Amino acid sequence: MMKQYICIGTYTEDILFGTGECFKGKGKGLLLGIFEDGEIELCRIAQTINPSYLCINKVNKKIYAVNETKIFQGKRGGAVTQFSYNINGELLQEACFYTDGEDPCHIASSLDGKCLAIANFASGSLSVFELNEHGNITGKKNLFQHTGSGSHPIRQSGPHAHSAIFSPDGKFLYVPDLGIDCIKAYACTSGKIEPIPEADVHMPSGSGPRYGEFSRDGKHFYLINELSSQVTHFFYHNGKMIEKDSVCTLPDDFTGYNICSDLHLTPDGAFIYASNRGHDSIVCYRINANGELSFVQRISSGGKTPRNFCIDPTGAYLLTGNQDSDTVAIFLIQPNGLLKMCGTKYVESPVCIQIFTPGHCHQEL
Repeated sequence: MMKQYICIGTYTEDILFGTGECFKGKGKGLLLGIFEDGEIELCRIAQTINPSYLCINKVNKKIYAVNETKIFQGKRGGAVTQFSYNINGELLQEACFYTDGEDPCHIASSLDGKCLAIANFASGSLSVFELNEHGNITGKKNLFQHTGSGSHPIRQSGPHAHSAIFSPDGKFLYVPDLGIDCIKAYACTSGKIEPIPEADVHMPSGSGPRYGEFSRDGKHFYLINELSSQVTHFFYHNGKMIEKDSVCTLPDDFTGYNICSDLHLTPDGAFIYASNRGHDSIVCYRINANGELSFVQRISSGGKTPRNFCIDPTGAYLLTGNQDSDTVAIFLIQPNGLLKMCGTKYVESPVCIQIFTPGHCHQEL
């Protein structure tokens, strides 16, 4: 298998979660290394505060990292930090901008590469930054504030934007908001983002929508709901979502505390995986011809509190960042979708993992 880059974001400082728990981050910052044949070799560290989610720009060799804080350098809110990387794997911090929203927790680039969308969890807002032709953040931004609340007295006392997902055609942006049980809809036109309230998707009370992905043909959308521990399947066409069905991520006999965290499809679109925190497991479903999900497997995440996981671009491996046990668990994805654990790597407070091919870079890190 070809060498791939791996980038890991960690919690470096204490952070108060929406659950009321104060997590004591032990991480060192942004980690960059090589992933090859199921092995991780970490080679570089860039010190930055709580880089809890990452976005990779392979064309311009940029890494954008949110700084998940409620106060950043004396100002209320968090930030986004831009790094460049070169063929030697060297990391250089280039710029840093306030998001004007608290606890930014997710970041995504538009398909045309003209803007970055950042979900600010604690304040329930969306920050949209302009990118220039070189992939640099210009500093120009718009802030869209969500409003409302949900039925859960602690988790849904206000809006909590949790992710930003661009549609496959690049025309729409969807922002699942855990606090108001709603997927907020935005239109994308030439790098400009505008809300379209009439296209918002309202979820059942207490669902807590967190993150979603589109099927490879763009006809289906899958949403993981943090509070209800469900994956919801939608038919999708030109900005319209029709809810079809939901599956529970937990075994029928489970009675403990659980909140879901992440969801990803395999590159070939055959399987989808979701993660449980509390039950500490990864669940696999086969994606049927009509987009519906069939249960395949539920397996231990290989540690405690799997916050984020990723599937490598070849579809051969799934890597899970177990936040509370300081481990990245490495699973082999078998042809039938079953996961087989093949190793672990000690990483302090891992919260985001991205694996990407280095393109035309051939030198060693």
